[in-house]
Amino acid sequence: WPPDRCHQQDRTPPFATMHLYLQGEKIGVDISKEDLEDKFSKFGPIVSIWVARQPPGFAFIEYEDRRDGEDAMKEMNGRAVQGCDIRVEESRTRGNRDGGGRDTQQQMVKPGDWPCPQCGINNFARRQECFRCGTYKPEGAGEGGGGGGGGG
Repeated sequence: WPPDRCHQQDRTPPFATMHLYLQGEKIGVDISKEDLEDKFSKFGPIVSIWVARQPPGFAFIEYEDRRDGEDAMKEMNGRAVQGCDIRVEESRTRGNRDGGGRDTQQQMVKPGDWPCPQCGINNFARRQECFRCGTYKPEGAGEGGGGGGGGG
């Protein structure tokens, strides 16, 4: 057997990237992309960081290696950045790099998720208020199967 073929068989397959969703009221206001890069790059190579500004309050970080993203999620969830507690979880939607994320969001609506009557963003079933604008979940929202609005 040629030596390079043996090495290929022993090689561990590459790990998938991981997308994190960050939520905190000061993200995009007092917390910049650079602040997040400073706090999150210690876990491993970052592919991209996107910070919402209109409306602010959330961001997405993509790690090159899923294991680094998992470490960041465990370590940083509930921690303060610039005096603001940050919630960190695995992103359920990744969007398209060309800005067409809305279609992907609609495809990712799960049974029990509900659209906010105020801002239109889709919320996970477990939420009792909108993660974007704070509007309370309407009575009966999220019952039945998924579907419904996905963007905002």
